[in-house]
Amino acid sequence: MAENPKLAGTNIVDCIPQTGECPNHCAECFYNGGRFYRTLDEPLIPDAADVAGKLVRMNSGHDSNISRQLVVAVACEMRRRGAAGVFFNTSIPNFAFPGPVVFTCNGREPLFVDIPPHVMFVRVRCNTWDMTGQDALVEHYGKFAAPIVMTFMGYYNRESVPEAERPKYRWKVHVTNPYWRPTEAAILEVMGRYEGRGVRMCGTPASSFCRDCLNCEHLYWAAMRRCCYAPGYNVAGLSAHNDIGPALG
Repeated sequence: MAENPKLAGTNIVDCIPQTGECPNHCAECFYNGGRFYRTLDEPLIPDAADVAGKLVRMNSGHDSNISRQLVVAVACEMRRRGAAGVFFNTSIPNFAFPGPVVFTCNGREPLFVDIPPHVMFVRVRCNTWDMTGQDALVEHYGKFAAPIVMTFMGYYNRESVPEAERPKYRWKVHVTNPYWRPTEAAILEVMGRYEGRGVRMCGTPASSFCRDCLNCEHLYWAAMRRCCYAPGYNVAGLSAHNDIGPALG
């Protein structure tokens, strides 16, 4: 199986059971528009040798709530093939999955919802100009146990970046494709707003590769530990992905 270059050097493997573009059509999505590292014409289902002892990330770029029953069935198969764990990705606030979930809270419009303990983190797609919107999301999700992870957007179309903000962006390769990306100084300026509030960023100011970040690997196990102490959670179900426990269904 061709490895996602972003994941090289980590303990995470991608799995995408669906085919075709994601119908959510979030703005500036890296998955749609022919900019993903592989074809979308066939599912990405790793075999036992690929997943043994690793964490399987369901739906990088796609959404685990699209064809949800298929996604859950394939996730269960990943566990049977020897994966150490499986986590899901969605921008739709339905968290009834048999494992930790990464929730993107502003894939399209910003969403202010309550989240359960098995949300492993809340992803905020961020930039250098929408401070009011980003601050509101951090304020809301800061009330919950799950960490907040800021994902700095890259823009394929320069017109998407307001003219006054363009000096803070550079045209550079992000993993496999070039985008208008915020400078390290611009990233540090934004992150400085949230110092001391438990807010992380995806990657580092200097790198977009997962091996330099490891948030997903650490936060998966942190979510599993939270569920051990959350009343009503079927931790065995979460761990083995056998079914959806009563608190998740």
